[in-house]
Amino acid sequence: MSKLPRIKDKRILVGFNTADDAGVFQISKNKAIVQTVDVFAPTIDDPYLFGEIAACNSLSDIYAMGGKPLLAMNVVGFHPKYPLDWFSKMLLGAFKKTKEAKTFIVGGHTFVSEQVMFGLAVTGFINPKKIITNAKARPNDYLVLTKPLGVEIFSYALLKKLDIPNKLYKEAVKSMTTLNDKASAIMVKIGVNAATDITGFGLIGHLAEMISASKVGAEIYASSLPVLPEVLSLIKNGVIGAGYGMNYASFANQVIFEKDVSEEYQILVFSSETSGGLLISVPEKKLAKLQKELKRNRIISKVIGRIVKDHPATIIVRK
Repeated sequence: MSKLPRIKDKRILVGFNTADDAGVFQISKNKAIVQTVDVFAPTIDDPYLFGEIAACNSLSDIYAMGGKPLLAMNVVGFHPKYPLDWFSKMLLGAFKKTKEAKTFIVGGHTFVSEQVMFGLAVTGFINPKKIITNAKARPNDYLVLTKPLGVEIFSYALLKKLDIPNKLYKEAVKSMTTLNDKASAIMVKIGVNAATDITGFGLIGHLAEMISASKVGAEIYASSLPVLPEVLSLIKNGVIGAGYGMNYASFANQVIFEKDVSEEYQILVFSSETSGGLLISVPEKKLAKLQKELKRNRIISKVIGRIVKDHPATIIVRK
C-alpha cells in the first residue's frame, strides 16, 4: 500500500496513509461510511467457534474507529478437503455474532484456497465529528488495554495438539468471541484521544503504528500487561507462533527493552492476536471515568503504559 499514490479527496477522512483500522468516507454533514475487510486462517479447530471469532475480529476494526457496523459480506477461502458442513457451521457461527452486533450479512464471495480462510468485509456508519483514529495520541495520555494477550500462543499450542489447561481454553475462547462494541461505545462517550484494536501485528505492531501516526513515543510496563493464564509458561517451554517472527522483523527497530524484561514478555508483545482488545489512549483527566464505565460494563481493562513526547515512534518496554 505504501507504493500507491495518495488519493486527494476531501471526503476521504481516513485513508491508508496512517495504517488505521478502517477507511472513512464522508457522505453528509453528520454521517460517514466506515469500511474494512479482514480474512485469516482458522485459529481453532471448531468451525462454529472459528466463525464467531472471525466475525468478532472483522467487526472490531469498525469499533476501533468509534463506528457502528451495519452490513457485512462473507469472504470464504474454500478448500475442497473440508466438508461443506464444516463451512456451514463456520458461517452460522459468524451469523450469530453479526446478529449480536445488529449487523446484516447481505452476501459474500468464495474463492478456492490452499488453506481455509474466512472473514468479513464490513461497512458501518460514524459521525465525522466523533471519529477515533490512531493518529491523535497525545503526550501524558494513559494507555488502556481491554483484553488479555496471548491468543497466538494458545492457538499454536492447539495446532500442535499440546496439553492446554482448561482454564486457558475457556478464557481464550471467551476473549476471542467477545465483541468490542461496549468498549467502543464507552470510549466514544468519554471522548478519548486515540484507539486501535490489537490483532495481527500484536501489541507492539499496533502501538508502533499509533505512535508513528501521532508523532509521539510510548512506554509500557510488562508487569502491567493482562495475559491469558499459562501463556507465559507455554512461551517458556518454546511455544511461539509464526506471527512473532513476522512482527519482530517489521517492528523491532521501534522497540527498546530494559534489561530486566524477561524473554517471555519480549516474545508475548510481538506475538499476533486475534479478536484482541482495544488499545485506548486517554487523557489523565478522563482515565478514572473510562475505567469506571468499563468496569460497570464488566469489561476487564488494564493501564499498561503512557504516551510520551520523548523518543517519537519508539516504544520503551519496562519491567
